Amino acid sequence: MASRRSSIKKPMQNFNLQSYIRIHLHTFFASLGRFYRAPFNFMMTVSVIAITLSLPSGLLVSISNLKSLSDQIDLTNNISIFLQQNVTFQQAVDLSQLLENDDKIAKTTLISKQDALQEFRQYSGFGAAISVLNDNPLPHVIQITPITSLNNATQLQLLLTQLEQQPAIQLVQMDMGWLSRLQGILDIAQRAVILITVLLGFAVLLIVSNTIRLELQNRRDEIDITRLVGATRSFIMRPFIYSGFWYGFLGGVLACILVNLSVWLLDGPSSSLAQLYSSSFTIDYMTISHALLWVLFSILLGIVGSWIVVSRYLSELER
Repeated sequence: MASRRSSIKKPMQNFNLQSYIRIHLHTFFASLGRFYRAPFNFMMTVSVIAITLSLPSGLLVSISNLKSLSDQIDLTNNISIFLQQNVTFQQAVDLSQLLENDDKIAKTTLISKQDALQEFRQYSGFGAAISVLNDNPLPHVIQITPITSLNNATQLQLLLTQLEQQPAIQLVQMDMGWLSRLQGILDIAQRAVILITVLLGFAVLLIVSNTIRLELQNRRDEIDITRLVGATRSFIMRPFIYSGFWYGFLGGVLACILVNLSVWLLDGPSSSLAQLYSSSFTIDYMTISHALLWVLFSILLGIVGSWIVVSRYLSELER
């Protein structure tokens, strides 16, 4: 091996930019042409990369849509006050005006027991049963919207305690608490997706590295000959790096197509469901910026995976 290494010619240090660009372009398209001669194996690898990357990308799109849906709902800390049954409408109006003068409250909305009963009859599906009742069992309700600066849990609890001390008030209930919990769950899910992205990105790195390693084994004689005639390390690495680029690029593009295809398949049923709830919500597709970042991430994985395995292979040959 020592004599073999000594026979390797040293390249001339004569740099020409035009030739350098021409060589890169030739290698860039030649690496794609090599895949054209073995399309089945190439598409198998690209498909595995695409399916692997489409999972975290699809989860990110799903979380983005859920956040968009939650943003369409009123996220203010609304408080519902249910008055005592014996409170008259005029007393309810006076209490509503009194509460609105509080500096912690932005506005109040009074819902009379007649309006509440009519709404309950319309949407509950128990209209016939309610019609047989002699008395209206529902109380007057006052909806309170605190000021925007009152967003601390302790401050809101103090306001609730203050309201509960009113003798005319039977029950004080905070609305939209479930939506705050949903926001917390979505934040946790987003961090979990980031972790899944890292793990599956590492899996793509291994897929590309193993594929390039097999290609190195198949072209070992070619690499030995090019080294004997004086090929530099970068010259030998270049076609494999571009191969990793093509794996990453096409795998990322196919992953984006798979995600948008899935969204398209779900768009019809989700729109029908939204119409049942009188909502205009529609599922958003993967945005252009998201797709570009995902393709760049996939290309980076392909290039890094190729560079690692080729560098290690050449280092072993040079020992």
